[in-house]
Amino acid sequence: MHHSHTHDHPHDHGHGHCCGHSRAHEQDARAERLTWLAFGLNAAGMAAEVVYGLISGSMALFADGLHMASDAFALGIALFAYAFARRNAHNGAYAFGAGKINSLAGFASAVLMACVTAYLAWESAARLFSPVPIDFGPALVVAVIGLGVNAVCALFLHGHAHANAHDHNIRAAYLHLLADALTSLFAIGALLGAKHLGLHWLDPLGGLIGALVIGRWSLRLIQECSRVLLDRVPDPELPAVMRARLEQEEGSRVRDIKLWRVSHHQLASVITVEDESPRPPEHYKRLLAGIEGLDIVTVEVHPCPCPMEA
Repeated sequence: MHHSHTHDHPHDHGHGHCCGHSRAHEQDARAERLTWLAFGLNAAGMAAEVVYGLISGSMALFADGLHMASDAFALGIALFAYAFARRNAHNGAYAFGAGKINSLAGFASAVLMACVTAYLAWESAARLFSPVPIDFGPALVVAVIGLGVNAVCALFLHGHAHANAHDHNIRAAYLHLLADALTSLFAIGALLGAKHLGLHWLDPLGGLIGALVIGRWSLRLIQECSRVLLDRVPDPELPAVMRARLEQEEGSRVRDIKLWRVSHHQLASVITVEDESPRPPEHYKRLLAGIEGLDIVTVEVHPCPCPMEA
């Protein structure tokens, strides 16, 4: 029986792939720099909001400060993930590299955001029935400062988060900041309504609405990260495209395709091909050239019909 099995290293695929990896590393380095900048600004804003939220008695402001604290922690997770991936990029202990730390960090951040959101919803609901006096002056000033800090930090990460949708690490950090900007906005509206209209229930309601919106975002991110961590097929249509390319020559048939994501910019695949005129695995790999992100390919070739099955 003719049987051939090879495993390509991603850097063996030619100049195009080297350029792709270079661009990916540049994107990660830029994301790490932006995350450091956001971390510094966020930590300062968080400290002010938590302290003044406790002093003033504003639930909306204190909730915003808690979200900023979770942001600082989430940004810390993101920074650790970028550093870990960089230091272990060529560590042979990881079969396909350490790229999945990106999605693992995103998952951890999303779970953190969901937990903080659950606490915020519970506390806000309690304040609806047991209002607490609020010192509006300091609370409003700090809420506006918090909105500014969150908006600026989110703006830093906005472009990179949208241009690299599969980078769950930067996306989680961006969503944390966006969520905080939203809770700051709710806090300002609630404080103004309570101060000038006497609607004191607006403050805990603002915290409750913010919790519901942010909770939805965090659950969506948990789902996306879980798909990568559980090796779900990243694009349901891509295996069909690969099959069509491999079966374009008469007598060639794809028995099985396994496709999964090993990092936010890399895909891996294991393919079993049956061919009436078996050719070297490199021949079939060339047929898949140009598929974005498909860097790690293993091809197993059998004659058709297979003697063992016959």
